[in-house]
Parts: sequence; C-alpha cells; structure tokens
Amino acid sequence: PGLSKAESTHEWDAGFPLVHKIRDQDEKYWKERRGTPKAFVTLAAGQSMWGNRFGNLTAIRFPVAPNTSATAMATNLEAALLRGIEPGSLGLRFEPVRAQALAASGQAQDFGGLFLAFSFFLILAALILMALLFQFGLEQRAAETGTLLALGFTPRQVRGLLWREGALVAFLGGALGVLGGIGYAQAVLHLLTTLWRDAVGGSALRFHVTGVTLLLGLIASVVVCTLTIAVVLRRQARRPARELLNEGGVERVAVAKSNSTSRNRAKWIAATFAVFGFGLIGWAFAKRESAAPGLFFGAGSLLLTAGLAAVSALLTALDRREAGKALTLGGLGLRGCTRRRWRSLASVALLACGSFLVVAVGANRLDAQRNAANRQSGTGGFALFGESTLPILRDLNTKSGREFYGLNDAAVQGVAVVPFRVHDGDEASCLNLNRAQKPRLLGVRPELLASREAFAFAGVIQGSAPGWNLLRGTAVPGAPGGPQADGAVPAIGDAGSIQWALRKKIGDTIDYTDEQGRQFKVRIVAGLANSILQGSLIIDEAEFVRRFPGEAGHRMFLIDVPSNTGAQTISVELTRALQDVGLELTPTTRRLAAFNAVQNTYLNTFQVLGGLGLLLGSAGLGVVVLRNVLERRGELGLLQAVGFRRSSIRWLVLSEHGGLLALGLAVGVGSALAAILPVMLAPGGGIHVTALGLTLAGVLATGLASTWAAIRLALRGKLLDALRNE
Repeated sequence: PGLSKAESTHEWDAGFPLVHKIRDQDEKYWKERRGTPKAFVTLAAGQSMWGNRFGNLTAIRFPVAPNTSATAMATNLEAALLRGIEPGSLGLRFEPVRAQALAASGQAQDFGGLFLAFSFFLILAALILMALLFQFGLEQRAAETGTLLALGFTPRQVRGLLWREGALVAFLGGALGVLGGIGYAQAVLHLLTTLWRDAVGGSALRFHVTGVTLLLGLIASVVVCTLTIAVVLRRQARRPARELLNEGGVERVAVAKSNSTSRNRAKWIAATFAVFGFGLIGWAFAKRESAAPGLFFGAGSLLLTAGLAAVSALLTALDRREAGKALTLGGLGLRGCTRRRWRSLASVALLACGSFLVVAVGANRLDAQRNAANRQSGTGGFALFGESTLPILRDLNTKSGREFYGLNDAAVQGVAVVPFRVHDGDEASCLNLNRAQKPRLLGVRPELLASREAFAFAGVIQGSAPGWNLLRGTAVPGAPGGPQADGAVPAIGDAGSIQWALRKKIGDTIDYTDEQGRQFKVRIVAGLANSILQGSLIIDEAEFVRRFPGEAGHRMFLIDVPSNTGAQTISVELTRALQDVGLELTPTTRRLAAFNAVQNTYLNTFQVLGGLGLLLGSAGLGVVVLRNVLERRGELGLLQAVGFRRSSIRWLVLSEHGGLLALGLAVGVGSALAAILPVMLAPGGGIHVTALGLTLAGVLATGLASTWAAIRLALRGKLLDALRNE
C-alpha cells in the first residue's frame, strides 16, 4: 500500500525514509515494470546479504500437489505445522508462576537468624549481669547459707533450695520477657512500615505470633538463666560453713584464689582463641574470602573471648606484683581492681560485648555521597541513571542520534551515555524481600565500562583478573569441566545481590530460556561492590542480541555529565527530548542511597540491640562500683582517718573502675576491628572515624557518669561511722 498504485516513484508513500536516492533509470524501470524484481538470487546469497538477528527468511512457499485442492492443502499444512512447531521457538512459553512465587517466598532471607546472632552479645551481657546480681544476693545471705550448713543441711540441699528460688525468679522474668518481646517485635514492625519503610521496598508486613513461638522463647530463656544460676551456685557451695559464718571471709578467699594456676589457665585460653581468630582471618585471605562478613565476624568473636581471657590473666598478674602494694592512689586503685577479679572481669565483659556489637554493626553503615564522583565508588562515577518505557533505537552519543530525538547538541555537549539492553526478569536487589528466581538481564558493550574502569569488583571467578572484559566470550576460567565445557554466558552482578537476593556465589550458574525456547546457562564470573547495578545480571551485548533478538534498542542508561555542567540541567534537557519514550532519570547518588537505606535500616535495628548491651554494661559497672564501695566503706573510712581528703578517695575509686571501663572498650573495639576488616579493605571502603569516635566517646562518658553516680551514692554519709563498726 502506498507503492503499488503510484504512477511515479515521487508518489511513493512507503511510511519510512528511503535509503538511496531514486535515479532517472529507476523511474524509467518503475514505469515499465513496476514492482518486478531487478534480479533473482539464490537463497544462500540472499541470506548472506540480508540476513539479520531477526531471521533469514521473509516467506515460505508450498507447492500444491496434483489433484489436491488449495483448501485441502492449506488444511493439511496447518495441521502439520501445529504438530511440528514448538511454541517456545516462537517466543511463547508457559511459566509455573505459582510454583515460582512459592519458591521465592519460601527461600526468602530469614532475618530471625540475623537478629538471634546479633542478640547473642546482648544475651551474654544480660546473663553476666544476672550472674553478678545473683552472686551479690548470695554474698548477702552468706550467714544464712552457713547456718543451714552448720545445722546439718548438705551442700546439695542448700544448692537445690537456692536454685529453686532463682528458677522461680527466672520464670517470672522470662514471662515478662515474652510480653516485652511481643511489644518489641510490634514496635520494630511499626517502624518498618513508617519511619523505616525504605527497608522493605513497600512490602506489606503483618505481625504474626504463635503459641509455640512464645513457649519456645520462654523455655529457652528460663533454661539459660537457670543454667547460669547453677554455675554461680556451684562456685558458692564449695565454701565451708565456718567461712560463710565468718564476716569478711569472702574477701580473704578471693585473694587466696588469685594463684598461678588460674593465671596460666587464662593465658592458655587467651592464646588458643587468639590463634584460632587470627588463623580464621588468614584462611579467609588465603581462600580469597575477604568479602565474607560471617568469617570475620566469627574471628572477631574469637578475639573477643581471647581478649577477656587476657584481661583475666592481667588482673591475676597485677594482683601478685609488688607495685600493687605501693601506697599511692594509683597503686591502691590498681590493687582495688584485682581485689574482686571476677567482678572486675564481669564488668569488662559487659562493656566489651556492648562496644563490640555497636562498632561491628555501625562500621557497616553505607554512605551514598562518599566518593560519589570516583569511578571505583558505587555510582561508577556516573551522575545520572536512566530507564525508558520504550526502547531508544538511536545512539545518543552521536550527532545524528541526538538530532533524531530533538536534543540540543550544545546543551548536552560533553555528555556521554552507556546504554544497556534489557530483558525483564525478577528484581534481585535488596528491595525484594523474596528470593529472585531469574533476575533481569542487561546487555552492554564491555569496552564502554572497561575504558572508564567503572565500579569496583568485590570478587571474581578463580583464575581471572577483575575487569569488564570477563564478559567477552564463553571461555570462562575456572568453569566446571574446563573452558567452554557448558557454553555458559559470563555475567557480572552486584556482590550483595548475588549473595543475599540470589543465594548464589561466584562461579554458580542460572538457567534461562532464549526467544527460540532454547535453554542456556548464565555463569556469574564477578561481583561488584555495592553498586547502582543491583538487581540485575550484566552480559555482553553481543550475547544478549544473539539470545534475545526481539529486544530492540536500549532501555537503561548510565550518563556521564561534565563537571562544569549541572546534572539537573542535563536531566531536564534529556527528559524533555525523550519524553515520548518515557525516559525517567534519577541521580545515581539517590538510587544508591535507596539501596543503602535497606542495609542501614537493618543496622539501626541491630544497633538498638548493641545499645541495650551497652546500657546493661553501664548498669553492671555501676552496680559493681556501688557494691564494691559499700563493702569497702570501712577501708575508705580508714583512708580518711589517716589524712586522705574525700576528693582523693573519690578519685581513687573512679580511677580504679575507670580502668575497667577503658579495658572493656579496648577489648570490644579491638576485636570489632577484626570483624569489620571486609568493610575497611573493600574498594572505596573504610570506616567513619568521626562517627565511631563520637560513639565511643559517648559510651565512655556514659560509663564514667554511671560510675561517678554510684560513687557519690555509696560515699554519702560519714565514712568514719563505717570505721567504728569494724
């Protein structure tokens, strides 16, 4: 239509621009022969000259057999075609959507395990504080316990009596904890649907609780608490009745037990756990697992245990040093630290656990603005990220392509575009709470990203060097069975998406189906470090076109903007010119911040747990200070009687317990630094020293404030009255 009835070639209305200019001989030919072909060529020659990615045939002719009507022939041909043609070869396929949805939701990330793992240090701190308080209660009832033993009760009976009392209190506390846990879960869900809604990507969340869950939580908490009580009672019941009845016997026993045996045991424990911790770190680097946070978090936990054991050995050694007997405020404070080693060690452990969790979690916080213009950052150095509803068929980097879409060439001077072809699939970024089955595929010319050295690689397949040239060809080093053994298409994705959204690792494959219904594999050969390309797998554009020839044009773009031109100005110009194809542009920092908000939000919830741990640590330190000072009022009264000023006595006690505070922070922060090595070593990574310093300063100030408050409370009244009671 538009050509067949035209009397002249000038009257043609083909609906598309003609490639070649019509000559006089062409006009003459048209008038004489109209649409008769100028030449007949063989099928092979035509396919060689004009075949393309959409196919190499435009028509198929079937001869009609003798004595057969055209209608019957058409009916038979239709039946034969229906029997012989696979729907997949025409791009038609059927997906088990219900099975895929169930698989995606059933294999979603279980955050309950993460919460339990991060709660471990909070639980440990709570148990230490509970053991301290229970021990204080036993010491106050030492005379009662000694009386029971003196009257003929066996140690086992006394332990059983005290254990049942503690178990009843633990049960009541566990019941209250179950109610508190329900409230805490509802509060977190409320925050995730309001203030922290960016973390769930708009997913609907509903509070769900079962009786079995509550019962298991209650039983677990009561069992752990009663076991802790049993351990405390086991130490207490070893003492004879005469010591329990003898006032002050506790102190003499505590000093007597500071022997070389316990010190050597602590040294061996510290050395063993330190070797295992550093060995795990060395093994991770040897196996190129430096981006595995679980390994380093485990190594940090081992070093935390080693640090606490080293503190125990240090306290024992200081107790035996002659320097501890010097009559100076520092010497007396040093002596006071070692006087009740288990109390001091418990205080250090409380603070170490809380500071470890706060530092280890806080260091993983992501900042999209940090080094945003750097090619090795998560933005790749690009200023704008674009997606279009309809494909853009012209190259926006060329003058003709810009003129076609009505772009002002002067307005976009210096702007460079990296286009991507898009085959839609599952969203595999952190915004999808379910497990992606077949993530979206992007096709790009690798040299466009390789020349810019865009993005940082967090890991590559074994035997390869990092770089976008890994997308070239199907020969992937390290592939199972050798290079080209399975013809897998190399792909690069975001490391976080690979690990969490896909539950895959570098070297794994994912099955896809092309437009002709043929199955092929995509092998993940490298992972990018926290990039704006989350949610997709990137393959070579040539492979993309071969597998999906019907995906015409480009629908995703990374845009470079000159430093002397504002990104907003370029965004307005591009959006105006390309509004017909539905182009939507987003600053790359905003897109990266949207991804980072998910991780940062979960870090907020985990830091709440760390804050609770530090709160317990500060409270525990305050309780220990209060208890120690109350027990030593006679000693402090003696110091005042021999001439020490009240301010000097306060400084003595503050320096003693301030040292424990410093030790706790040092052990916690030191082991946390080992746990966050992947963050510090990641390309473009590092920790926010200012934020970390302010956090630790706040912790130190809180600990000192609680210590000072306990000292003020314990030293109220006249110390000389306590001396008269000695």
